[in-house]
Amino acid sequence: MIVVCLEGCHGSGKSRLSEQFRSAGYEVLDEGFLDMPSFSLHPQCLVMESIWVSNWIQRLLQKQKDMGKAASRTIFFADRSPYSAIFYAKQNGHLLHPLIKAQLAELKVLADVHIFTVYLKVDRELLWSRIQQRLKEEPHRRNYDEHRREWMETTVAFYERLSKTWDFEIHNNEITLEELGKALLSQLASRVSGFQHYCKDVSDAPRLSSGPALEIVVGSGCGAVSSSASPKSAAT
Repeated sequence: MIVVCLEGCHGSGKSRLSEQFRSAGYEVLDEGFLDMPSFSLHPQCLVMESIWVSNWIQRLLQKQKDMGKAASRTIFFADRSPYSAIFYAKQNGHLLHPLIKAQLAELKVLADVHIFTVYLKVDRELLWSRIQQRLKEEPHRRNYDEHRREWMETTVAFYERLSKTWDFEIHNNEITLEELGKALLSQLASRVSGFQHYCKDVSDAPRLSSGPALEIVVGSGCGAVSSSASPKSAAT
C-alpha cells in the first residue's frame, strides 16, 4: 500500500493537486478524511494533535483492512501527513516528530504501508499573491489568519525547517497542475520500486527536462526509497 502525502503552506496547491489526482482516478484522502472529536481541551493542544495522528493512522489501517488485497495494488494521495500535527500543536509540537517518524517506519515494516511525503514549495511572493487571490474567492479563510503575511511566513518557515523530513520537494511555481501531477508521478515511478505497476497514465508523464522548469528534490525522509533499492525493500 502506497500513500503519497502532499504537504506545504496554504495556497501551495495541495487541494488542487489532490483534485487533479482524484479526477485521474486515484484514491484521495482529503482533509475530511477524519473528523476530530470535541472535548474540553483546545483542538490544537499536544494531546489533541496526538489523537489526530493516531486517528489518521487508524483510519489508514482500517481502509487497508476493508480493501483487502486490493489495498496493496492501490496508490493513495493524502492532503497533508501526520507531520502537520507538529505545526498545529500550539505547544511542544516538536515532541511529535520522532514519534511520527518511528510510527511511519513501523507501518512500512509491519503493515507494508509505505508513506511518502511531498513538500510543495512556492516562491514567497508568488505564494502570497495566490493566497490573496484565494481570499477573494474564499473570504472565510480569514478566520484561519490566512490574510496575514506573518502567518504565511511562519508556515513556510516550519516547512523549510523540516526540509530533511520530506521525501520529495517540488517547486510549484509557473507550471500547470497537469504537468505538476505527471512530473511527480514520473519521479515516484523512477524512485519507488513497484510504483509504476499501479500508476495510472505514468507512461504519459513528460520528461522532467521538457516543458516549464520544474525542480524535484529527493529527500531522505522516513519513506525514502532509492532507485537502486531491491524490490523486497519497497511496496509491491
